[in-house]
Amino acid sequence: MVLIFTAVVMAFTTGYIALFIQGSYRATPSDILEINKIKQDFQKKVDPVFIINFNSLYFSEDQFKLLDPSVTFEGSSQFKSRSYSSSQDCDLSFTGLLNRNNFEKVWIWEEFRCGRRARLPRAFFVEAPFLHPSGHSFAYLAFRLGKNNYDNRSWVMTHLPFFHVGELSKVRRTFGPLKGVFEILQSLDNPSLTDIVRGKGTILTNDYLFARLNYPKVFNILEYRIYTRKDLEFFLKDSPFILHNYQQGRSCFYQDGSLCWDYNVKHIFQLANTSTIVLFFGLILIILVVVRLLLVKIRAQRLEDEKRRLALRVLTHEFRTPITSLTLLLEKMGKKYDQFDEEMEEVYLRFSSEIHRLRRLVETSRNYLKAEQNQKLLQLNLEEVPSLNEFVWQVIEPFDEAHPGEILFEELKEDCAVMLDTYWMGICMKNILENAFTHGASPVKVRLSQLKDAILFEVEDQGQCEFESLGIMSQEFMKGNKSTGTGLGMNIVKKVCREMNVGLELKLNPTVLSLNIPINPMKKVRSL
Repeated sequence: MVLIFTAVVMAFTTGYIALFIQGSYRATPSDILEINKIKQDFQKKVDPVFIINFNSLYFSEDQFKLLDPSVTFEGSSQFKSRSYSSSQDCDLSFTGLLNRNNFEKVWIWEEFRCGRRARLPRAFFVEAPFLHPSGHSFAYLAFRLGKNNYDNRSWVMTHLPFFHVGELSKVRRTFGPLKGVFEILQSLDNPSLTDIVRGKGTILTNDYLFARLNYPKVFNILEYRIYTRKDLEFFLKDSPFILHNYQQGRSCFYQDGSLCWDYNVKHIFQLANTSTIVLFFGLILIILVVVRLLLVKIRAQRLEDEKRRLALRVLTHEFRTPITSLTLLLEKMGKKYDQFDEEMEEVYLRFSSEIHRLRRLVETSRNYLKAEQNQKLLQLNLEEVPSLNEFVWQVIEPFDEAHPGEILFEELKEDCAVMLDTYWMGICMKNILENAFTHGASPVKVRLSQLKDAILFEVEDQGQCEFESLGIMSQEFMKGNKSTGTGLGMNIVKKVCREMNVGLELKLNPTVLSLNIPINPMKKVRSL
């Protein structure tokens, strides 16, 4: 209960802190001014690793397409299935190229790669178009072909602006790090390259920050300052903010174009007052303490259970020896059974019945100890009882002999055969009868009645019950004023009935204890 109460309080406290922080998680004009000041200070105090003018690097509109990651998909599957960077497939028709723009350049390349031309024109790579219909740049095809020193490092590094940006990583695998800004461009993903082509103001990648310089629109100049992500995070570490790309549907303190400014964790804790933080961590400490106490309690309970099992093992083991001795004595007495008179025969049968009861008790204890992991407390052994009236009378008979004339038995009008665990059902009935004679007053009435799907076993006495409810009566070690036993009888009955799915009910004035015994399909037998 303490753990549940603490968890509820913890939940409300956490919700309070979350609402408190959420309420403060709105950018005010002063916050926006502070963010703009941080941006200005960053550009003044931190030097960019590169300043790149893409208009001077990619000087024409056709060449600028080499920055666009989507143009490599313009080549149809017909062209992509052929190898245009080797002398293969030279005998295949390429009539589909005739309808392409600037077919002359494609035709020159076909003659060169197939060996029908020794050299390419001097301005072949620096004049448009720069992309072959297959989607690759002519510079990359020449690099892959390897003729006329086009695979030479010096030539490749000089002609990097004429490679498509998606091909730079493949060149890097051959020659190592590229020169200048091309080393940065080859590491960018497609969304970042698309943002550059579209001229977005600020672009944040995994390793770099691209900040566009503002020029009058009439000049249409695309120039960026490039900063490393490490320099950016180092500069922001003393500010209350962190910077990341904006994501649709995710909360953002202040959206700055495609970027999002959020509070860092340190500043979030500063927003909450000291008492709230102390309360939060105090509750966590309480939960840890309560969990620790529960673990100690569980460990102690397991130790106590093991002690009880050990005691039961010892008792079970010790009972076996005297029971074996009694069984041997019973066998010797049985050899002279025909010499017994009627009274000794009755004693012998009673003696045999009690030994059988002790043996069943030991066997039940042994089965319980063997099934420690079983969730059921009892291992039931159902057997057919040919006559329910006769079975109940066998339970009543010892009480009738001990209290002659004080017990009245109303049996079933139509006797039946049932499936029962006779041992455990007998224990329940005997305990209820003992309780009636010990705490009640004569006469004691035992009634059997047949319900739709059950048999009702009722024991009524004329005494005044000392307990208000069955729950109190069936508690462990609960004893009445007249009791001389252990106070476990009704507790055992309650647990056994629960295991056997038998209903147990107490009625007062007069005191009636009843068992509602569910039965399997019955067959009627002749009334005795």
